Amino acid sequence: MAKKESKAKETHPEEKTYKRPTWVKSGEEELCPDCFKVVGERSRYNLVCMLGKAKEGMTVGELTSQTKLRQPTVTHHLQILKSVDAVASTERGRERVYKLNRDAHCFEECKIPF
Repeated sequence: MAKKESKAKETHPEEKTYKRPTWVKSGEEELCPDCFKVVGERSRYNLVCMLGKAKEGMTVGELTSQTKLRQPTVTHHLQILKSVDAVASTERGRERVYKLNRDAHCFEECKIPF
């Protein structure tokens, strides 16, 4: 019977929430699916924290050199963050500079710290 209930919740994703991961020390206890995308993966949340400290933004190369992640992985995480409006990018020559969108739903309403 529990399986039927979980399938019913999946048909209405706006009702589904996720428990805040243990590595996120503050914020709402229950997160919406978009906010969980931001913090559900520890590496992705680490990128959010790095961008939160970099007022001028950072390039993929800079993020890659400061993490133990490979460039394709950093790019993948940034695409996910961009899809939920957590980061924005601007072109600078051949590079893209990524900045945290501090006004995003995840940081304003769900109180995800950065």
